[in-house]
Amino acid sequence: MERGQDKLINYNELLKSELEGVYGDQLARVSEIIKCYSIYDGQQEWPTNKDLDYEPTKKITNIIKKLIDTRARFMFGREPYFDIRPINKDAEGSTTYQDQAQAKEDLLYRILKENKFHSKLLKARKDCSIGGKIAIKLWGHKDVGLRIIFSPAMEFFPQFNLDDVDQLEKVVFLYAVNNEEDPTKQRIKKQVWELVNDRCILNESTHDGRGNIVSIEYQDYNTGLDFIPVIIVTNGGLTGEIEGISDVKRLWPNQDAYNRLTSDDIDALKFQMFGQDVFTDASEDSLKNIKIAPGAMIDLQTEQSNPNANKQAKVERLESKFSYKDKFEDTVNRIKNDMYDTLDVPNVSLEQLKGLMQSGKSMKALYWGLMAACDEDWTEWGPALEQMIEYIFKMVGVYNLYGARNIARYETTTNIERFYPIPEDEIEQKRVDMEEVLAEVRSRQSYMKKWGEYEDIDSELEQIQKEKALLQDTYTQDLMNNLEE
Repeated sequence: MERGQDKLINYNELLKSELEGVYGDQLARVSEIIKCYSIYDGQQEWPTNKDLDYEPTKKITNIIKKLIDTRARFMFGREPYFDIRPINKDAEGSTTYQDQAQAKEDLLYRILKENKFHSKLLKARKDCSIGGKIAIKLWGHKDVGLRIIFSPAMEFFPQFNLDDVDQLEKVVFLYAVNNEEDPTKQRIKKQVWELVNDRCILNESTHDGRGNIVSIEYQDYNTGLDFIPVIIVTNGGLTGEIEGISDVKRLWPNQDAYNRLTSDDIDALKFQMFGQDVFTDASEDSLKNIKIAPGAMIDLQTEQSNPNANKQAKVERLESKFSYKDKFEDTVNRIKNDMYDTLDVPNVSLEQLKGLMQSGKSMKALYWGLMAACDEDWTEWGPALEQMIEYIFKMVGVYNLYGARNIARYETTTNIERFYPIPEDEIEQKRVDMEEVLAEVRSRQSYMKKWGEYEDIDSELEQIQKEKALLQDTYTQDLMNNLEE
């Protein structure tokens, strides 16, 4: 769905029968979200005076996009690792429960890979920062498997339990199918998921631009699920808030001031950096014939309108004196640093990093604020992704997707391990994971999947066993030879 298409949807009319009197004017809210996306995309114009004898410069430096993208890459640049482990402990010499957990983890990663999950997750983090929230919707069908769909804030409208904002009771999805100008030719998809008597009921229909029903795809369809397969993730906020906070709104005042100041600076430089030639007591005719060019001669004649006056024509060069440079740099740097501080992103340059590149601890200290902010974000994203995985296995079990109903029902736990691009963190985590492998509380396959890039892990493990057996046989043969000697 293109963002420009949102203007075609009459949100209030289409939601009137669904959320009337619950959340107020949805069109106004969606308009604010679309404006935030426009600002993120670089549409940061501002009005200027039209009565000037020059066209004012408008220089846009999109720091908002840079900061939002940087924070998203820091948090999800590397895909989080979903570690599925058995609840029950295997008996000595047995790997039954460990094998079940591995089979379940393999199933999960098959689904994630088919859905290009990592790419979607990274983009969804940006959407959440821009619009204040995102929705993760799961769609299962026995012929196509399971689909993971991320929806931006302007496409869905949730309704929660009045006593518990964590309990989703209903959610409406709206998105434009085409971009026609004629309302009668416009097509808008409306999808409603609702819990009725502990069953998830689906209604889906297509409407025109005036809200009239064109077709009905699902009507009171019982999905067979006892939950709504939708997870809402919000960006920040306080207790009871369901809309989330847009980082674009937080950054916009400083971004606007920064653009205006740097644009005014270009105009000031344009008009003040060049010196001016000043002619005194020169005749009008000589002024008309003056040419300013490299090596050009000036035939400068004195004005003779009053022969008795003591005049002598002369020319001087008046150079500009820039006096606001330091104040300007101080102001724009303060504005820029305020923007970086808003999202806890360190404002660093190559010069500042020269003494830190060899030290993981120094880098960690530099990015401590950003790491703490991402840890705070994980208090929202972590449970949401865990719930997504739980719903995935439930839907695989209900619909027997991929013929893996039995695998999905194995009793396991899920641990999400996150990664930040700090060298020391990665080395330390590898060391801890290797200790778990040696202590036989983590499988070699799990370690290799997390840290290695192998085309075929099973073949690699088989080769390791062969080499291990070969070394063992060599050691045994040498020992026997020594005994015989």
